[in-house]
Amino acid sequence: MRLIVCVKRDLHGCGFLNRLLPRLSNHQVHVLLADKTRPAECSIPELSELAYLERGLPLQRLFPLLDQMPAAAAEWATFAGLEKRHGLRCERLDDINAPATLSALQTFAPDLIISARFSYIFKPAAIATARFGVLNVHPGELPAYAGLFAPMRTIAEGGRDLVCCLHFIDAGIDSGPIIDMQRLPYRKDLGLLTQTAEIYPLAITPLLDLIDRLERGTGIRAAVQDRRQRRYWPAPSAAEVNAFLAAGHRLWTAQGYDDLLARFLPNGQGIAAPEAAGRFGPGRFDGNLEAPLLHR
Repeated sequence: MRLIVCVKRDLHGCGFLNRLLPRLSNHQVHVLLADKTRPAECSIPELSELAYLERGLPLQRLFPLLDQMPAAAAEWATFAGLEKRHGLRCERLDDINAPATLSALQTFAPDLIISARFSYIFKPAAIATARFGVLNVHPGELPAYAGLFAPMRTIAEGGRDLVCCLHFIDAGIDSGPIIDMQRLPYRKDLGLLTQTAEIYPLAITPLLDLIDRLERGTGIRAAVQDRRQRRYWPAPSAAEVNAFLAAGHRLWTAQGYDDLLARFLPNGQGIAAPEAAGRFGPGRFDGNLEAPLLHR
């Protein structure tokens, strides 16, 4: 099949690709990367810190360093490394609905578009370019946790499990028919960043099953969402973030972050994770760090 995989250009998007792409070796795949920063990530220090760990540090410091090193057998590859490893393109774009992008999509004529942690809303014209439509991997239970920061919202309301929901995209936002939902027990000691990295891959097995069904022309089971149960969540306010932390939850831990980045390194060697991400300064995405990144 001809597949387009759309992810955010960040640590979680890259991790998802590292787990998914080896399973799509029999398909023709093109990857689209979204670069988008939300206002809350610049105005709320804790979210700015989190965004730096997810994007600023890996994209501006770690990945460029790894891309300059001789090829080595690390478990995971950077975006550039994935291109070489799987013989495909990872293309950055500003808007999935831009005329030039729509034209390129129509030329590629995908059978299916897969979206995971992608920042842009698919409008009807973009959805129509895929023969079987667009699938989204949403990190929250639907319809109760539509919108942004679903894992944080889930835990803030007392949820014991984080949820991965695979659903079709329709004209709304996180409102299309549900294909599958998987659960991940929440562990307060790991931090939300580490567990978020494990949410999206939960969709891979049901996604592969759906692709297989589409190829064989067999039926697809999808449940229409109960709109009466729908709640849409915007980005959290500073007060909501502070309440989340005051309840004893952690956005990230040094050990969890170290373990995650180590998967990109040959032999899984250690990362000098900072004791406090705040030392970098909120919203500082230029990668000018005084501390060494890799243990030598």
